[in-house]
Amino acid sequence: MQYERIQLITAAPKFDAIADIVANVRAVRSLAPIDAINDLRAFARRGDTAALAWDGDTLAGCVCLTACHHFIQGAEWMPIKVALIRRGLDLARIGCSHFVYLHPDYWGQGHTLALNAHARRSNRAFTHTLAHGFATSRLEDWAAQLPGAEDVGLPGPHGGRVFIREITPEITADSS
Repeated sequence: MQYERIQLITAAPKFDAIADIVANVRAVRSLAPIDAINDLRAFARRGDTAALAWDGDTLAGCVCLTACHHFIQGAEWMPIKVALIRRGLDLARIGCSHFVYLHPDYWGQGHTLALNAHARRSNRAFTHTLAHGFATSRLEDWAAQLPGAEDVGLPGPHGGRVFIREITPEITADSS
């Protein structure tokens, strides 16, 4: 599997293929369908970066990265923001990986972890990523065991756990 770090807007010609992956994943996981193409367009307009996974010429997955303030804007996030600032973190330098989709044919092989690792490093302005709002408890448990994941210690607005992870400079077996 090869991974490509990009400005999401440059993947616009591939949005249909990404949307097909999204539809497949959501069907397999019994999640409601979403309008992936319009979501991708909105993410691209706001300047999101991304990582794409390629199996030869076949697009296998996509993970986007954006500034965390796009997700933690409301007053309900104030306790989390205060906790992060008290840790000495600059909120402007925290990103959020989102839109994590890998075709089911590639599940269970470590590609989701690798794809997410590349997405986390797709914007050098960020020093940390915040993980929250998981679609399933299984994903939340997966995020909890990632190398360097630290539970912020306060629940997110919907009751789920919130994790912060430092972005290490290079991808290694220990830092993905």
